[in-house]
Amino acid sequence: MSYTAILDKILDSKDTTVGGDAASAFAGAMACGLLGMVARLSLLGEYGLDDHQYIKLAEELDGISFRLLRGTQEDVKAYASVCDAFKLPKDTDEEKDDRVHMIEECGVKAAEIAKKNGYFCQRVHKIGLILRSNSSASAATDLEVGLSLAQVGIDGAVGSIKASLPLIKDDELKNALKNDIDELIKVENYYENLYDRSHH
Repeated sequence: MSYTAILDKILDSKDTTVGGDAASAFAGAMACGLLGMVARLSLLGEYGLDDHQYIKLAEELDGISFRLLRGTQEDVKAYASVCDAFKLPKDTDEEKDDRVHMIEECGVKAAEIAKKNGYFCQRVHKIGLILRSNSSASAATDLEVGLSLAQVGIDGAVGSIKASLPLIKDDELKNALKNDIDELIKVENYYENLYDRSHH
């Protein structure tokens, strides 16, 4: 399914096959577009970074945008797989065991996809904070909307991981995912200035 078709499903209140997980990945992709635009609008200005650094950030955001759009497709497939697993027969003990195993397997896959999307959005948010202190004031609204959308992407990923945890029986894997949640929800008010780093 194309990401445009997925967006149509998100916008359709009657459709129940695509939800917040895919929408949050879309939010992250939109954040990439806005923040990349802010970086490019800051070229040739004296806002704190060199032009090649703005270009580098914009190109990184373009790459992340592509990965997040692909992440929406992966999320839709994972959610469908979880739903299919719950529909498996459970008349016999063997069927029950197979069903539990499949639910866990699909839950792990869904959590891994959400985790990947979340870390992409976290990186987007970090870039946004760098640009907040080093960009054209004329693009301030675009920057703040981009930051907000990146945060939505992080929050959606965390929610998706949390929703998958009850499906997972492996304690080691579950604890690892909980650690990822802790990493994703960390709040930092400032990230290193690329300009300073380039001169060290």
